Amino acid sequence: MADPGGSQRTALLAAASLFPVPDGATFSYGTAGFRADGSTMAPAVCRAGIVAALRSVKLGGAAVGLVITASHNPVGDNGVKIVDADGGMMSQAWEPFSDALANAPTPDALLQLVLQFAKDEGITLGGAHSAQVLLARDTRPTGEYLLDVATKGISAIVGSVALDMGILTTPQLHWMVRNKNRGLKASEADYFTQITESFRSFVIPARVISHGEHCIIC
Repeated sequence: MADPGGSQRTALLAAASLFPVPDGATFSYGTAGFRADGSTMAPAVCRAGIVAALRSVKLGGAAVGLVITASHNPVGDNGVKIVDADGGMMSQAWEPFSDALANAPTPDALLQLVLQFAKDEGITLGGAHSAQVLLARDTRPTGEYLLDVATKGISAIVGSVALDMGILTTPQLHWMVRNKNRGLKASEADYFTQITESFRSFVIPARVISHGEHCIIC
């Protein structure tokens, strides 16, 4: 991996400095992503943004998703989850790096983790390759703020673009990422259009057979 240059190093150090990890805090990425009290989530969300952008660069600029949500958790909680380019969950092979990055104690420690991981994964930093991350959130009180935090993390990887897709469910964002990378329509309206058309494909072909006063749909 070529040296990413001063601008990339500066961007990573600046993002990490904005959202330091509180003393005693520990973040762990699992099936549900990172989750905790919403007021404590900024460091993990910023660093998840960095991970999402790196994942996109690794995959040749394919769209990756990042959603701010804690699903069924109490309203005061929040979380962040990364959607892989195929519309599935982020590769489990990247979870240890995500944990290490989220818990990096200093900006310099974060920088060194990113540089080493990029070297190990063959990721070229410094803007030589673009990245795109589709963002979404739910309606929790901390959601809008954490979405902005995620954007700052994504921007810490030079050449990355964050696209805010709005307030969505997690499955909607998974669908959008998958469709975008297939060159298909990927808006919220397109999502509902596909659901409607799929439902019609089940209902319209049905045959109605009359038996006296009764009708049977088959």
